[in-house]
Amino acid sequence: MRTALRKTATTLAAALCTVAGAQHCRTHDIPELSHCESSGKIITTSYSIGIGTTEILDTYLSQEHFSGTGITFLATSDRIRPGRKWSTTVQHQANLSATHDRADNFDELEGSYNFFWGRMRNWYLCDSHLRLQAGATGNTGIGFIYNISGGNNPAQARFHIDVRPAASAAYRFDIGRCRITAGYSFDMALAGLMFSPNYGQSYYEIFSRGDYDRNIVPTTAVSMPYFRQQLTVDINVGRKLSLRAGYLGDYQQSHVNSLKQHIYSHRFMIGFIKRFRITGYRP
Repeated sequence: MRTALRKTATTLAAALCTVAGAQHCRTHDIPELSHCESSGKIITTSYSIGIGTTEILDTYLSQEHFSGTGITFLATSDRIRPGRKWSTTVQHQANLSATHDRADNFDELEGSYNFFWGRMRNWYLCDSHLRLQAGATGNTGIGFIYNISGGNNPAQARFHIDVRPAASAAYRFDIGRCRITAGYSFDMALAGLMFSPNYGQSYYEIFSRGDYDRNIVPTTAVSMPYFRQQLTVDINVGRKLSLRAGYLGDYQQSHVNSLKQHIYSHRFMIGFIKRFRITGYRP
């Protein structure tokens, strides 16, 4: 009889501990800030679209500065296991801009796609209200600049790969019953490779005649100072859903093969964030 009572008490105590632990996990409205152990992954995805100004200079096409309006689509996925210190971040960024020169005589179209993959170290401070990240990101970018006025070389192709340090900070707080998270992130190109025609070289010479003239160029933070930053404000509207507003600044520059190029974009972004957990099944 005593043995049966002891077994029952032990079972009840274990059940209470399990329930208490589950309740502790549920108190964290932002899942990635929870330190509860789990065999699954917490995935935070965000989708944003923005509009703003674009400034372009490409001396291969023209010595003129072009400016106009552009749109950007940004999709981000952040994956982390609860209790772990490292997370994986994947980003897809697409841009399209229509610009004109200062005299409004010529127009240029600019488009690009960038894929970012990174590993980030996480620190949780201030009772998990503050999340700091630091790590490295790899970037692959393709794009084009097309001068509508034509000419001998009306278009410029863009391709580069680079490695970049990255960091971010996010702080969550409450205003009344409204939970808000303010965040800032940045990354900058450190070293990589870039495709570029040489000064005075045509694309016909490169692709039709096969005349290579240092068209794959190693780059550094000096020859290609590419910097990107994002400021965000997230407003929680549900247990797993938040609305996002913010600013995305993308500043691409290069000076290789005696050619200069810069593309500065400023975007006001709006979107949403969704969080969910993938739990591993163990039979």
